[in-house]
Amino acid sequence: MKILVVDDTEAVLLLISRFVEALGHVAIPARNGGEALDIWRAQRPDLVLMDMMMPVMSGPEAAVAIKREAGESWVPIVFVTGVGEENRLAEAIEQGADDYITKPVNFRVLEAKLKAFNRTLELNRKVREQSAKLADYYDRTEEEKRVVRHLMEQMVNAERLYDPQLDYWLSPAESLSGDLIAAARTPGQTLHVMLADGIGHGLTAALNVLPLTQPFYSMTEKGYAISDILIEMNDKVRQVLPVGRFVAVSLISIDEAAGCIEVWNGGMPTIHVLDDQGVVRKMWKSAHLPLGIVPTPAIEVMTERYYFQSPGMLVAFSDGLTEARNPAGQAYGQERLLAELAKVAPDERLTHFQSDLAEHLQGGPHHDDISMVLARFGNGVGAIAEHIHPQGLALSELLAHSELHECNWRYSLVLGADELKTINTVPFLMTFVNEIGALKQSQSDVFLILTELFVNALDHGVLGVPSSIKHEEDGMGRYLQLRAQTLAGLQQGRIEIDLAGVTVQGQNLLRIRLKDSGSGFDWKSQLTRPAAEVNGPCGRGIALVRALCMALYYQGSGNEVVAYYLPHAPDASH
Repeated sequence: MKILVVDDTEAVLLLISRFVEALGHVAIPARNGGEALDIWRAQRPDLVLMDMMMPVMSGPEAAVAIKREAGESWVPIVFVTGVGEENRLAEAIEQGADDYITKPVNFRVLEAKLKAFNRTLELNRKVREQSAKLADYYDRTEEEKRVVRHLMEQMVNAERLYDPQLDYWLSPAESLSGDLIAAARTPGQTLHVMLADGIGHGLTAALNVLPLTQPFYSMTEKGYAISDILIEMNDKVRQVLPVGRFVAVSLISIDEAAGCIEVWNGGMPTIHVLDDQGVVRKMWKSAHLPLGIVPTPAIEVMTERYYFQSPGMLVAFSDGLTEARNPAGQAYGQERLLAELAKVAPDERLTHFQSDLAEHLQGGPHHDDISMVLARFGNGVGAIAEHIHPQGLALSELLAHSELHECNWRYSLVLGADELKTINTVPFLMTFVNEIGALKQSQSDVFLILTELFVNALDHGVLGVPSSIKHEEDGMGRYLQLRAQTLAGLQQGRIEIDLAGVTVQGQNLLRIRLKDSGSGFDWKSQLTRPAAEVNGPCGRGIALVRALCMALYYQGSGNEVVAYYLPHAPDASH
């Protein structure tokens, strides 16, 4: 240690200095308080041995000045005091002195005190070093959180969550949330919603869910089904995250045009459908493992479907909500949540829940991230007629001399059995459609038309899967299973697709033609069926296409269909 020895008596100053040096320390002499203060400022010794009564500046005055200038740094000051100075010594200790030793000096006691202070100074030095490291670690952690928060804001794209069908709430347990809510619409205006929950909470959990955003948004925008999106997301999670990390996910698709909700629940709490009175109409318990646990070829991507005939609300949440405990240790619970949601009108459910949860927590924190999604549906049920496109030309006019229609552009595609099994055809076609300037305002309509016509050609034409299965108990599940099995074993089959921009009597139209290798179907009964009578899991596709197109007609046995569509004007709201 560097020890500042201060005494106005030369003999005492010399004696103590020599003893300090004999112990292996560095002695710095000073003969009064003012000189001691100047030396301390210049050399910053580790400890001060100070006489009480001195000229220029007394020991207590110098001690107060040193302590004040040292600030948060600890500088031990030990007074060397004579008999009769007890009162001033008490005042000095109250003002910041650390210890004292009496004259005549007992050098054995002085040695012990110096050793004790040396140990304390070493400990204090280590504490300061650790404190500096912690401060640096804190600063770096906060910077990392700021970067991750910025990335999440950019990748989650919160603007899309302001969807008229959607209410949501996300409350992190720490500064960053390991829960993720995302929403986007397909070109056909089907609403896709993702609710994900990474392991734990905070920065680590937030990083776990980030790989999901890119495939969710990009594939939804291209029109992929949630089963296709799941495959890509599982690949991403297994590619990016360390072994042992996984993400619980719910993927939801709400298709108002088809009156259908699709759900895939992998490790999340039960998803519920409530009617306007709060009665539970449908539940989806977790039926799959979270993403990242099993290799992608082994993942089960079959969704569960629900067809609705009236308005309702889908409720999805993370386990942090039901496990939120009040100071008494009671969990909020699913039963309380459903009971509270049933008490109020659909538009008031989110705010009512937030108030009830705050009352339950009684001002205490929740120890896991909480997220909740309320998605309305059914307000467009039976509204196929609202999609009816203004008829500009009669079918007879379109068909008359169709070979003379002026063709502005044309795109043709022929798919065999292998291609039908491996290519996701409609999103593939939309990559071309999206580049046609005249169709930019009509991508949603074109996507719907292509989807319905292609699905009919593949499912009923090439694969020969009968729609009647859908009307049976658990019919949709059996239908999809049969479709998947038949497609996997397909050996021969063919679908021809032809898109063309044609001009007919001065109007620029999109002509869509599909021809499949199947035996056809009773298309006449479908075309004469009123749209108002179309309900349930089948029959809505042709009715929707009829409503969107200026003309729709089948040829021969029904294995060839041609549709004419009038695109929206470039400045039209859509």
